[in-house]
Amino acid sequence: MKKILLFCTAALLVACSASDDTSVQTEEVLLFVNHYKTTSVLHGTTLVIQENDAIGSDTFSGTPFIEDFNFEPGFTYTLSAEKVTIENAGTDASTIQYKLIEVVDKTRVAEQTTFDIPLARFVNGVGYVSFVLGNTNTGFILSREIEIDCRELCGQLGSVLPNEEIATGTFVHGADGSYALRELY
Repeated sequence: MKKILLFCTAALLVACSASDDTSVQTEEVLLFVNHYKTTSVLHGTTLVIQENDAIGSDTFSGTPFIEDFNFEPGFTYTLSAEKVTIENAGTDASTIQYKLIEVVDKTRVAEQTTFDIPLARFVNGVGYVSFVLGNTNTGFILSREIEIDCRELCGQLGSVLPNEEIATGTFVHGADGSYALRELY
């Protein structure tokens, strides 16, 4: 019993000292936010962003949200934001959070602008992950958030999920924030 108590005390002390290793870095950044959200294993959906020098490149990353920012699908944004990076040396992990300072630009994309989103895939260590819920009778929802207007592709989308197939959809913006499926591959 003494060994267990001693072990628990040592583990608690190590955990407390590791939390002291946390460092927080804050900076102001320029963000480009793309006109759609994509799927994320950790968050369901994420905003598609570029930061500072990456703006205009082919390199995008994602963030689940930007504090105080009201995203509307179908618009691209340039934002001034506060970026907070929290690093914990004890785990070699960091968390990045953004908070809106100012919307610098908001531009509507052309009506038939297409974008691709992974709908189902195999993820190392997790297995098969489907971001689509529903069926041909009830309709389909992307990551419990975005309604999918699948039109003539509903049957094909409905067969992908039970067969655990990898699928990506090509979409355009639909009514009321929905995504209209144009192609499934």
